[in-house]
Formats: sequence, structure tokens, C-alpha cells
Amino acid sequence: MKTNKMLGVGRIVMASIATVFTAFTAFGQGASAREGNASIPEEVFKVLKPACLSCHSNEGKDKPKAAVNFSTWDQYTSMEKTMLAASIKEEVAEKKMPPKRYLETHPEAAISEDQLNLIVKWCDSLKAKP
Repeated sequence: MKTNKMLGVGRIVMASIATVFTAFTAFGQGASAREGNASIPEEVFKVLKPACLSCHSNEGKDKPKAAVNFSTWDQYTSMEKTMLAASIKEEVAEKKMPPKRYLETHPEAAISEDQLNLIVKWCDSLKAKP
């Protein structure tokens, strides 16, 4: 009798642990999951997210994705990534992106010099290898 009660309690405890584990796992994924752009280094993605993704991703609500869609970054070929990286580097280095007009209403999207250097370094790392 005690053995059956203990097995029942053990099952409840295991089910509870499984539920908590599943909840924590799901919490870590959800809206912040990086499907489609997992190859972008995390430190670069942290800069791109506030500065670029509101326009250049599938979640973008401010305007069309234009030349690059970071939601589908991993679907681009190596050559496409090389060409896009050259364009991203130029636009960011020349302070054309994010646009000044956008920054007026979204100051959190501003890119610091250190962040700019990080993006440039990442773009350079995507150059086609001979």
C-alpha cells in the first residue's frame, strides 16, 4: 500500500518537474526565437534588433523589408550574404541606416561607434573567400 502511494507521489513530482521544464524551455523560445537568422552572431544580433529589425524583418511594421530581410538571413546564399554585407556596411558606415527620420521617432535604434564597428567587422567577415 505504501509502495503504491509512493509511486503515485513520485509520478506527480515527475510530472510537475516535466511541466516546469517545458514551461522554461518554451519561455526561452517564443517570440525571441532566432529562426531564420541563427547564423548571425548574438552580439551582432543584439545591435541589429533595435536598429534594423523593425523594418528589415518579417515582424517589421514600419515599412517594407527593402533590400534585406534578417528573418530569412540564413536562406541567402553565401554570395548573396557577401553582397548584402557590403551594402549593409556601406549604409551603416555612412550613417544612412538607420535613417535619420526613423531615429527622430525611435532614438533607441541609434547605433553607437562601437556598435557600428561591430557591424562593420561582421560584414567584413562575410566577404567571399577566394
